[in-house]
Amino acid sequence: MAQLHSNHGEQEQPQDIGDGQTLPLALLVNMFAAAPYGLLVVDAQANIVATNGALQQLFGYRSSEIVGKPLERLAPIRREDLQEALGDGVPRGPGSGNDSCAGLQVRELLARHASGRRFPVEIRLRPLPMPQGELILASVIDTAPRGGLEAAFARVFESEVSGKVLVDAKGRMVLLNEHLATMLGHAQAELLGRHLDVLLPERHRAHHDSQMRSYLRAPSTRSMGIGRELTALHASGAELPVEIGLSELVWQDQKMTLATVVDISTRRYIETELKQANENLREFCRVASHDLQSPLRGIADLVSWIREDLGEFREPEVLRNLDRIGERVSRMERLIEDLLRYARSEQAEADCTVIDFDAVVRDILQVAPVPAGFVVEVAVDAVPILAPRTAIETVLRNLIANAVKHHDRSAGCIRVEIGNDNALCRVSVTDDGPGIPAGAHERIFRLFQTASAVGQAGSGLGLAFSKRLVEIHGGRIELCSPVLDGRGASFRFWWPRQPRRVGHA
Repeated sequence: MAQLHSNHGEQEQPQDIGDGQTLPLALLVNMFAAAPYGLLVVDAQANIVATNGALQQLFGYRSSEIVGKPLERLAPIRREDLQEALGDGVPRGPGSGNDSCAGLQVRELLARHASGRRFPVEIRLRPLPMPQGELILASVIDTAPRGGLEAAFARVFESEVSGKVLVDAKGRMVLLNEHLATMLGHAQAELLGRHLDVLLPERHRAHHDSQMRSYLRAPSTRSMGIGRELTALHASGAELPVEIGLSELVWQDQKMTLATVVDISTRRYIETELKQANENLREFCRVASHDLQSPLRGIADLVSWIREDLGEFREPEVLRNLDRIGERVSRMERLIEDLLRYARSEQAEADCTVIDFDAVVRDILQVAPVPAGFVVEVAVDAVPILAPRTAIETVLRNLIANAVKHHDRSAGCIRVEIGNDNALCRVSVTDDGPGIPAGAHERIFRLFQTASAVGQAGSGLGLAFSKRLVEIHGGRIELCSPVLDGRGASFRFWWPRQPRRVGHA
């Protein structure tokens, strides 16, 4: 019999499917033929009685080539195996017991294709009582795609740069990557099969089981321990601050919990240092607000008194100079206020405006003009950018002042060039001074470090502050020296054309 069939010339008999339910034979035949996975029927001698189209396609045979042949031709299952598995009429294998649809499940059994190649299959067997004698129904599923996906998952799992661990419903680690084991000071093999508690500090273990049960009742992808400190136990006994993400997945037919563990000890150290640095900066701002603005107010008062003392003997040139002093005092007061407001701000994108670099340089030179004999050239070949004006103005002012201060001649040229560089704006300040020794290129960006070739005194704060301003806004700064004929220095910094957005938890 090549295919199951019903005899339409005779009255069709309903087939008992259990619990008093019946289905017409024709419907059963159609269901057999249309099944999307391989089905075959074998007799008690393990000979193939019938096959469906999906099985023929899976093994590469026509029905006539395998019907009547031993099942062993397709897979290593003999008559004795069938008798052992189904001889008492009770289904066996996963899902057996009270599940009447269960059968013998054979995992990763290598089947034989008509071409001779081997491929993994999963076979489930079930007794099929018939009037003419007991037959056996076998379902066959190609597990090669599943195995490929599992292998790919295992490779991705192992290559993750964060710690990964799969935990079963009993809290045992069934799979973990090398990164997690190394992070916590263990060998990978020694943790497999052990309870997750071994990675938890003693004080957390009492609550862990209840928390896991709570998660398993309503699993979801989420962060663990939001709002409180989480630590993992290192093999040395030390505790590491960590972040943990949880998600649910099915691995080898079992529901598992996937935990992603990230060591944040370095981040915590940096956050602590940054918090302290910001506190120091805020304290400096409070002091600077008084110590810088008070002298300026004193100068403004002196100018006012000089006007009064001059009385009616006021020379036009003297009055113009007094007006210029008052204007510069007012501008310096506004500049200090802007700097202090900027330093207090914790948002890098605060007070962003469209930057006109020509106007920025003009304003800088108006407040702090370069000495006679020096010339500042500006070349702009860039689209406008949106950025905090105070920050960019501070960087440019420091670089221009540096070029003048450390020049070794009474005359010189400083060239400011602005251009596009993909998503960044490139700004360079180039001078024709003595240049900066190669060994000092990195050092000059540190606090209180200078590299003057002409003995000029300086605080060593300008370049360090400029570097900080550029980097906290998502840019970078570098030095190129010498520029031409062994002389000159060019400071170049890159600034995002759009403000960098800072996320806040």
